Amino acid sequence: MNAKAAVSFLPVPGQVAGGRGGIALGDIAASLREVCAAAVDDAGVLGFAEAAAFAGDVEELARAVEFLQVVAAGAVDRTRTQAAAADACDRSTPGPEGDGYRRTTDFLRDRLRISTAEAHRRLCLAGELLPRVGLTGQPIPAVHEELAAAFAGGEVPSRSATIITQALDRVRLLTDPATVARMEEALTTVAAVHDPDFLTRVARRWIDGLDQDGAEPSEELLRQLQGAFIRRPRHGLQHLEIFATTDQFEHLLTVMNTATNPRTAPGAVDASGTTPAAADKDAAEGCIVSPEEAFATGPGVSEERLDLRTRPQRLLDGLIGACKAALATGGLPAAGGFRPQVMVTIDYRDLLTRLTTADGRGPQDGSASGTLGLAGTGTLAFTGPVAAATIRKIACDADIIPVLLGTDGRVLDIGRTSRIFPPHIRKAITARDKGCTFPGCTIPAPWCEAATSTTGPAAAQRVQTTVSCCVRTTIT
Repeated sequence: MNAKAAVSFLPVPGQVAGGRGGIALGDIAASLREVCAAAVDDAGVLGFAEAAAFAGDVEELARAVEFLQVVAAGAVDRTRTQAAAADACDRSTPGPEGDGYRRTTDFLRDRLRISTAEAHRRLCLAGELLPRVGLTGQPIPAVHEELAAAFAGGEVPSRSATIITQALDRVRLLTDPATVARMEEALTTVAAVHDPDFLTRVARRWIDGLDQDGAEPSEELLRQLQGAFIRRPRHGLQHLEIFATTDQFEHLLTVMNTATNPRTAPGAVDASGTTPAAADKDAAEGCIVSPEEAFATGPGVSEERLDLRTRPQRLLDGLIGACKAALATGGLPAAGGFRPQVMVTIDYRDLLTRLTTADGRGPQDGSASGTLGLAGTGTLAFTGPVAAATIRKIACDADIIPVLLGTDGRVLDIGRTSRIFPPHIRKAITARDKGCTFPGCTIPAPWCEAATSTTGPAAAQRVQTTVSCCVRTTIT
């Protein structure tokens, strides 16, 4: 069997409906059914190289079919709309009135036996990636021409095209057309060489960079949803549900991922006598186990290496292990205690933006450069892009290590750890404030954190002071 032969049956645009100058779709379907009838037996004798080539050819054919699916959905929607506008359909002809469906989505769902979500997705792609005809008959190009060309050429699958169009729709009204075009070009390039999962991550970085306030919950929403909720037990297991902000979720992930590092052996002990769950990452990387060793069985093989836990179980064990370690060592948060080791990276200009400008909006010369070259964003190790405002709150009580980078990301210099509020400053703040300084708050000083507060009239020179505030108080 030669998979190339199946690809050669595809018609060119303009020859699909009646097969003018080419092969009709009915002939193509019959040819494909013949290929499918012998596919299992023929694929069973293929070598690896031939099987890989066959899989690539089938994927190329599938992408061509995906494009035709979008074209067909767009054609059905267009003809139904035109028939409804011209009132030219009757009960004997499928149309907006004769087919009994109010929406094209419902018609496609029943006619093609696909889900409503899939029908809606195809119609959305048709509206964004296919050229149209105006009311006066003039041709109108596709909304996203570069993505449309890649999708029609089979370079981008339909799932990736949907991810890109949805991302572009979210930022279209938030930035200028040049930035949207740059985002379309970048995402199209990524989609042509990477899988949809990786594309989703890149698209999220773009969205977070351009729409920093879009995902930020309001105070009312936080009061309604935020928190840890103890639910009713299920199947003998306790049920805990957590709704957390981005920085809170990063702390949880940092702790839980101590038990999911695939480069460390379960129960391995390093030179200092501690386990990787209690040691830092550098110490844990010394215990590397190959897949053969990890899953080896037989006499002389330790049962500790046979770790059959799922990833959710590992995450839970990491969180429970951290709680046990904190209870055993007395390392729970206390006044003057160190904060969790959450790794946050941000350009220093973005970190100092609101501290150095009077209006709090940052420099207007475009000098700040955050994630993907967009101002005002940083990066958390596990969660990903995060707004600079969130990092500023974390930096109020964190160890700051300045790193000087050159071209191509080379580390030119790294400074020593500096702490904005060292223990002796904390003691002075506690002696002065004796608790949270927010009006009406009675939280005692040991439960508060040090933060900066800006006082004085807006027209006057801003004076920054350090005060105590509880975790519920936000000081700007």
